Amino acid sequence: MKRGWPIKKSWLLYGIVGAGLLAFDQATKYLVLTKLPLGTETEVVPHFFRIVSVRNTGIVFGLFSQGETQSHQGGFILFTLLAIFALLYYSQRKKAADSSEFYPLALILGGATGNLVDRILHGRVIDFLDFYIRDHHWPAFNIADSGIVVGVGLLLLLQWEEERKQKRASFEH
Repeated sequence: MKRGWPIKKSWLLYGIVGAGLLAFDQATKYLVLTKLPLGTETEVVPHFFRIVSVRNTGIVFGLFSQGETQSHQGGFILFTLLAIFALLYYSQRKKAADSSEFYPLALILGGATGNLVDRILHGRVIDFLDFYIRDHHWPAFNIADSGIVVGVGLLLLLQWEEERKQKRASFEH
């Protein structure tokens, strides 16, 4: 009797991608927390990139960081939990395992979970990647934010490509 995987291999890879991003995110944040005191920085590429130690009470790239009230953070935690469940539901419902959307969704899931862990453990998100040119700084961010942005970017690119295919197909008929 042939025995198969208890879960689809694609779902296993989905979990590996999401958990891998989460693990990398948390490992880098641990290094920042233990090696770089709050408010300090280390120049990596002069006049372009440095590692900083900042805390973000808002969402991605510091948006909505208005204060440190418990209801403010509780709202972000609730919103993130809802987003995580929505991603899992969407992945299952759409049968995304058989589509190219599957792995970008895993990146978004891993990123959302990484920032959720920060909010639960520290009451805010640890950001440390700081890109800038002269006095123009992009808001500090982290690996989880990168996973979310790359995942969303890939989903948009896939949607754009699908629309192009549909337009080409409609012109051919």
